[in-house]
Amino acid sequence: MARMYVLSIVVWSLCLQGKVNLRNPDHNFWLIEIDNSEGNNGLPPVVQKTMFFGREVGGADRKLIPTYELKSRTYLGPTAMDAEIAFLMANQALATPGKLVYDPFVGTGSILVAAAHFGAMTMGADIDIRVVRDGRGPDRNVWSNFKQYGLETPVGLLRADNNLPPWRPGLKE
Repeated sequence: MARMYVLSIVVWSLCLQGKVNLRNPDHNFWLIEIDNSEGNNGLPPVVQKTMFFGREVGGADRKLIPTYELKSRTYLGPTAMDAEIAFLMANQALATPGKLVYDPFVGTGSILVAAAHFGAMTMGADIDIRVVRDGRGPDRNVWSNFKQYGLETPVGLLRADNNLPPWRPGLKE
């Protein structure tokens, strides 16, 4: 009953006009309630009951994640980044066509694969030349991960130590 009361106050305060269409809405609104009063071993709650209300402004394309899952990846290493996190990073970097995404710790290329999916040019570096150059053979390397998904291959992969980044004045071979 209390929740319906709160919801009615929120809806009333919005002064929305027009018909409500629950099957095909123009806007989605969310009311999120956080209540930490239980399970605190009898102590007062750290955060009191809180409510958040907002309008949904965007959503994620969750169909991408299964396509790029690590278990289906041609070349993997022990530190390969999970596809979901790599896509979050590429999204936060605003990876789009015409942008250059540089990963200074490229490893098996998880972040670059996600950025290339969005059309960005990619480039990476790693301290271990075997990871960058060899991988696990000619058909199991960073390049094969891009070929597997039909993505544009990186502009370049460097052997570099991020302690002495390759983008500095006075760089000599």
